[in-house]
Amino acid sequence: MKTRAISLTGLFVGASLQAAVFYPISDIGTNMNSGNPGGNPLSNIIQGAGVGFDAAEPHANTGGTWYTDAPGGFPSDYIAVNAGPEYMWFDLGQDVVLTEISYWGYASTNLNGMREFNLSFATDAEGGAAGLGDESFGASIADNPAFTAILDPSPRQSFTFSPVTARYVQVEATSTFFGLPQGGAGAGGDRLGIGEIAFENNPVPEPSTGLLAMLGAVVLLRRKR
Repeated sequence: MKTRAISLTGLFVGASLQAAVFYPISDIGTNMNSGNPGGNPLSNIIQGAGVGFDAAEPHANTGGTWYTDAPGGFPSDYIAVNAGPEYMWFDLGQDVVLTEISYWGYASTNLNGMREFNLSFATDAEGGAAGLGDESFGASIADNPAFTAILDPSPRQSFTFSPVTARYVQVEATSTFFGLPQGGAGAGGDRLGIGEIAFENNPVPEPSTGLLAMLGAVVLLRRKR
């Protein structure tokens, strides 16, 4: 019997280092009031690769942020005080196939960052801005995936969902980190803050847990002679 060892280290390295490609976002809108329009404009949310976040993997945040006003004063729960839907909408310019949303947090020094959110979609034919905040937004697309972000402004948080063909994406923020223990983070929650949002174009599926476990390992192939 002869034992032969084969290293798998190099099989996945090339794929893991390949930078993602993101759809351009042509416009953004919201029903929320900006806290500092001059220094932190809403357009900060869609600065894109090479400006708002690093164009190379792992696409760490490098840009500015955006945050709302604080109608309830400090400290308070921004979502509860407003007692209504908190929406942003994104115009991708044309109908495209979407399967992923990338999110970068607001800050680790307070609890203002968006935590829970969900997505709605509308096609080019349905229109986007006219339906902002309306229950009929994207009536032809029933998908409404929901996600929970972590309190960290640096890493790209990538959330996948079933394929949807749409031009407009509506993001509804349903909570900040207000009232939650988050290590040494300071108080907050009276505003809602966001670092960046993007949509990857045709993301490559991540390796399975089993494949990741084999990364850098040695597989022993036994062959009888």
